Amino acid sequence: MSAPLLIDTVGAATFAKCNSENQPLFRVNAGVSCEEALEQASLLMDCINKLTLMGGMDDKNGALVWAAHYLGEQVKAVIDDVADGLQRAQAGDV
Repeated sequence: MSAPLLIDTVGAATFAKCNSENQPLFRVNAGVSCEEALEQASLLMDCINKLTLMGGMDDKNGALVWAAHYLGEQVKAVIDDVADGLQRAQAGDV
């Protein structure tokens, strides 16, 4: 049996665009194990699900919706970066 591949994030995905040039404020750190990064993404998605449920029941609290939006942006960046790491591993760049 072959050893499992140890694949890390590459640090390419960004999130939280700001200013008139849509410059990203944050970046996923390179070198984090993809397994741990996906675990973090799952935890963030759980928070998003709870926030959107609460926000859907309370039309007066837009802060919940915005919090879910920003957390969703973070999750997307983590998953995109994991996908980049997997693609590089498949191409033999690891």
